[in-house]
Amino acid sequence: MNRQVLVGVVLLFVASVAAAAPKAEIQEYGYYEFITEAKRSMQPTATSGFVQTGEARLVKQTQRIPIEQGRLFGFRFIITGMNPNIGQLPVELVVTHPKMDKPDGTSSTGYRYTLGLGLNQGVVEDQTGYRMNEKYEMVEGEWVFEYLFMNRPLMVQRFTTYKP
Repeated sequence: MNRQVLVGVVLLFVASVAAAAPKAEIQEYGYYEFITEAKRSMQPTATSGFVQTGEARLVKQTQRIPIEQGRLFGFRFIITGMNPNIGQLPVELVVTHPKMDKPDGTSSTGYRYTLGLGLNQGVVEDQTGYRMNEKYEMVEGEWVFEYLFMNRPLMVQRFTTYKP
């Protein structure tokens, strides 16, 4: 393959990757309440060891979250710009939070895990957050939720929890 053809192939590859680069937008953030029964599933890498899913509605848009047992906070987002033929967008969720001293004697300042977000015609509409169920989870300080795509930041949302 001659040099000119090789350069053309490389440029074509770079252009196709750039055209498929996702763009994320946070649509709302704050604290929520579940409007359907929350389903609890094991997620060993999460600080509590579980995640909860269900339909939730925004109670108040804010980055300052008053601590209360059962408080659910997070954000809704949309990701566009992906190839509609791809079924899932592989991302890594990285959450950092104030130090939590867990009942088993360990402590945590965050967690991370990889997940595939389902695409519908090249678009993801989803939400993420955290629900403070246990006493040890109700700590004051800064929380950072970050989604990474191909090890690069896709979106970041910050919260500060405080005792009212």
